[in-house]
Amino acid sequence: MVSDETSALHVAGHAVVGELVGFECLAVTIRWTDQNLGVCRWPAMPDPVFNQLQFRQYSSKDPEFEEIKDWVIRRTKAYLAGAVSQDLATGSFDLAWLTTDLNMISVITRNVFGVVGRFFDERLTSEIYYDIDLGMEIEDLGRVVSRVRELWEDEVRSSLEENRVWLDAVASALLEQKSLTGEIVRSLRPHD
Repeated sequence: MVSDETSALHVAGHAVVGELVGFECLAVTIRWTDQNLGVCRWPAMPDPVFNQLQFRQYSSKDPEFEEIKDWVIRRTKAYLAGAVSQDLATGSFDLAWLTTDLNMISVITRNVFGVVGRFFDERLTSEIYYDIDLGMEIEDLGRVVSRVRELWEDEVRSSLEENRVWLDAVASALLEQKSLTGEIVRSLRPHD
């Protein structure tokens, strides 16, 4: 079971980095599922991103592809921020929760970085294998987690360190109130 403190740190990281990379936080909560994991809510994905997710509609040569790739990278950074914020505060990087976060976008990373062309990066796609004992296909996100950390962890860590006062304020407010609106998250950002 994830503690309230851990959950608050984690989702505060999502909210802060999400805001920094252009995803308006709608709300955050430290308890959302039966697994006791918190959540940060953002607006729905743009139609071209949804179409790529569902139908792999665009190739890397299409003008929409750059927008889709940019969205995926920014969203991945926002997801990575949860585990990085925990690590900053506790010295413990929660790979299990990061894998859960990245599972949320694994299909779209596959439909962006798994598309043959100039952005192809096999390590940003999950591996699917058949488990004979279970009699089913299993998706392994191990290499995706490793590649995401390699590409963007330093940048996300730097953003969180630069915005540590804001991160701590959001986590503290979450711990006290259990959920916050996006307006409250933004109001806690120190003015420069």
